[in-house]
Amino acid sequence: MSLVQSQTWLAESPASTEEMALVVADAGWHTTANLFRAIDRPNVSSLLLQCCDVANARTKGIPIWRWWGSRPEPIGPKQWSQQLVLPPGWMKRYPKIGMKPIQRAIDRWRRSLPFDGPLALVMTYPHYRYLRDLVRPDLQVYLNLDDYALYWPAQADEVRALERQLVAEVDLTACVAQARAEFLRSVVPEAAARIRHVPHGTPEAFLSQEVTGKAGPAPSDLDHLPRPLLGYVGGLEDRVDWPLLIRVAEEFPEASIVLIGKEPKDESGGWYESARRCLALPNVHAVGFRPQERLGEYLRSFDACLIPYRVDHPFNQVCCPTKIMDFMGSGRPIVATNLPECRLYSGVIDVATDTDDFLGAIASLSFLQFDDGREWRRLELARTNSCRRVVGRLLDALRPNLAEPIGIRPRSAGLAT
Repeated sequence: MSLVQSQTWLAESPASTEEMALVVADAGWHTTANLFRAIDRPNVSSLLLQCCDVANARTKGIPIWRWWGSRPEPIGPKQWSQQLVLPPGWMKRYPKIGMKPIQRAIDRWRRSLPFDGPLALVMTYPHYRYLRDLVRPDLQVYLNLDDYALYWPAQADEVRALERQLVAEVDLTACVAQARAEFLRSVVPEAAARIRHVPHGTPEAFLSQEVTGKAGPAPSDLDHLPRPLLGYVGGLEDRVDWPLLIRVAEEFPEASIVLIGKEPKDESGGWYESARRCLALPNVHAVGFRPQERLGEYLRSFDACLIPYRVDHPFNQVCCPTKIMDFMGSGRPIVATNLPECRLYSGVIDVATDTDDFLGAIASLSFLQFDDGREWRRLELARTNSCRRVVGRLLDALRPNLAEPIGIRPRSAGLAT
């Protein structure tokens, strides 16, 4: 059952009034943090953990003084965040020992709360099953963000076995990609009714306030670039179809191809040579990283948003690009490659079957002066699936009646069920 359901289920489910403590292990990714930061239930207190080992702490630039003895920091009403830096091997090699500092942090936080209600644990990796056994929560959620066997190919069989055990045991498995939900239903059929497709929500800051059919003003660092602005936000890595972007830049020399994200550092593999050629083109502008709180301004300034992902990349075949709902929130036209998750939204975005189709979609939008008449439908869909509403439905789904649908969509969006 998908988050994108029929228009008939428009009312939010009545929220429980019982006080609940919710721990997210972990909220290291922006998408997870954005989702759970949007909780606005007065009866839910939440702790968003950010866990990493010493090597990743150095890479992220976390100050050494924050590595040990950290405490939960308030980030909103009844909401805290805590950074935990753990020894190497804490997750995969020695999880039964490595998870103990996380358990102690959760126990201390719970003791600080003025109530003793049920504890819900959200687990974003299969290995947090070991933490679950230590914490013994009242409610369990497995939030699947990717095919984790692709993260650790040398331990792929072990990861898949651990994941199947977890899916069979939890109260709810929420997959951000429909392909992953379908796969897990097929391999854990006894849990099929508890496996849901819950795509990434749209952060409130990314939502346009009005429908105009025109791109917004460009931020100061882009306002010198000639229009149209064809924009991409994300990692500049091997998942991007660099030959496709080269064709876009060459076919539309009058356009500015704006790439927001960290420039590639891995010089291995044939993809890097294509990336280097693309970035050297005169109308391709890699402007670097931009903070989350400013991205909405950039998205709204794009004449069209691009999702130029390789269709043959294994990660792309099973992912839910965060760009889908982020771009929807801007209202701007979207042109995407033919990924399974993108096809769910073919009624409101242009999903290209090949390179010529991708170029043709941009040409058609240019002819329409980048107003395809579907802006309000995209914005309606993004508002319906804002982070606040998605996480609210996720919390409601933890009630005993898991057969109730937790997702909605406008019938006009033309989405697959």
